[in-house]
Amino acid sequence: WTLDFGLRTFIVILLLTSDFGLRTSDCLYGAFENPSSGARPYGMGNAFTGLADDIQSIFYNPAGITQVRHKELITYFGKPFVGLDDKSDISDGFVGYLHPLRGRESLAISVSDFRLSTVYNENIASLSYAKEISKRLSFGLNMKVLRIKYGSDSYTDIDPLFNRNSRTSFSGDFGLFAKLSKKFYTGISAFNLNEPNIGIGETVRLPIRTRLGFGWRSKFVTFCLDAEHQQNELKYFFGGEKSFFNDKFYFREGFNYGKDFANVSLGLSVLPDPLRIDYAFQLPITGVKDIMGTHRLSIVFEFGKEINDPYTKDLESEISRLEREKAELQKKLETTEGELTNVSSEKELTKSQLDEIQRQKEQLEKDIRR
Repeated sequence: WTLDFGLRTFIVILLLTSDFGLRTSDCLYGAFENPSSGARPYGMGNAFTGLADDIQSIFYNPAGITQVRHKELITYFGKPFVGLDDKSDISDGFVGYLHPLRGRESLAISVSDFRLSTVYNENIASLSYAKEISKRLSFGLNMKVLRIKYGSDSYTDIDPLFNRNSRTSFSGDFGLFAKLSKKFYTGISAFNLNEPNIGIGETVRLPIRTRLGFGWRSKFVTFCLDAEHQQNELKYFFGGEKSFFNDKFYFREGFNYGKDFANVSLGLSVLPDPLRIDYAFQLPITGVKDIMGTHRLSIVFEFGKEINDPYTKDLESEISRLEREKAELQKKLETTEGELTNVSSEKELTKSQLDEIQRQKEQLEKDIRR
């Protein structure tokens, strides 16, 4: 790619407003499609819906944050498409905080930013909530504020469409997470449920995006598989991670592809307690060429006391067990008391017999002396 500033602006306008797919009844693909989710999922090829076991799950399956029982704080920064010929300055990042609650609930807040120099900017502020319905099933929600903003130059100054250069909308997401077994998990999520209007000059609906994912986790290895559907397009994501050195180092790899793209990715983590430092590298194998890939770095800080509430069902089961044990002990006590009563009676009888023998002996001794 060799784009000057004006041409980049034109491409953004083309993608977001032109007749190539942006009439009132059409939907916008480009906007809010690059979630600033942190480096760990990127290292696994963006396959995370069926694993969803840290704060980054809010971008893939918000139900997964119930698995996190410590407080988590994350900061992330990414540089997509490093090495474009025109030296375009594309970046994304976010900060987030997760707070587990009593009752197997969790809350999270996050603010993300994606920008192309001063030409184009997307911001998302999100409030997430999730709750475990049972030991195996959780649900989660994202409530989001979306803001899209365009820069100004000689093209936008003369275009009446850009009399307004920004728009703020509201959106919602929903997710379910299920533990199918001790090692096998699955999740499903839907984003932009209300199809918010993000157009600045006319109605432009952000289409619903759905994801289905599966995860398999053993002591040292994790594998993930995701499929995503948006309108008539399907995308597939594969990834895995392996731990080394007593879970102090992780290595990841992934692959994803769709109708007009394919990427490979690598990632790693080091865990100097209480931090986890994640790095991911993603390289397109179709589409944009002759670049140095996309680089992403995130730092997760885990702190606070673990909140691990027992389930009501577990408590009721424990109470029933204790009641059974109490009944058994009560029965044993009654049996022992009965046995002790019999022993006491035998003791009294033996004592009487000894007294009688002693009396007879004394009587015989008297008779001898006579």
